[in-house]
Amino acid sequence: MTIDTLGVVKIKHLQKIHDLKSYRNACRVVQQLGPYINEVFYNREKVIYLNKAGRQMIGSLKEIKKSALIEHDLLKNEVYLYFNCPTDWKTEHKIEIEIVTSPTLEMRINGLKPVIKKILISDAMFQRNGYLHLVEVDNKRKMMDNSKKIKLYEEILPAVKNGIPILHFFTTTEDRKKKLEHWCKGKGFRYKIYIFKELN
Repeated sequence: MTIDTLGVVKIKHLQKIHDLKSYRNACRVVQQLGPYINEVFYNREKVIYLNKAGRQMIGSLKEIKKSALIEHDLLKNEVYLYFNCPTDWKTEHKIEIEIVTSPTLEMRINGLKPVIKKILISDAMFQRNGYLHLVEVDNKRKMMDNSKKIKLYEEILPAVKNGIPILHFFTTTEDRKKKLEHWCKGKGFRYKIYIFKELN
């Protein structure tokens, strides 16, 4: 179930999440899962994800394939561990809202509703102490795309109903952190920017 929740995992992730003591013991446990997992190597570390038999065993419909996003997914796991493994952790969380706009002449004539739908997909989400925590993992995204996404957060977060939202942006360098902080400042939502190397 943990592998399914996270998508792809390193053995050391499972070691920490399930308190499997030594790395050797964690490897032994993973070896027992052999019929239910696929294994690949990333940066000389074994990475595992559920195969068809594993998904069928737990009734999961979430199929994972080896892709260029593996680094991004593994970094999401580091965030999951940083927040002490939230039980309601959900990846690729979709937020959809309707924003009422001023009706155009055409809308008035045709009786159309002056509404624009806005959709935002955050890398992950969880709730804690009455707050909705939204997570963005920035490792190789173009900074222009980060800027656009922050503008979308600015439009959408004030309209979120289920808990007061806080945006957590995790990035790779001090320079990227400064740019993200500059773009988030004064946007009317709570946020915090982190650098991965500072999490340990």
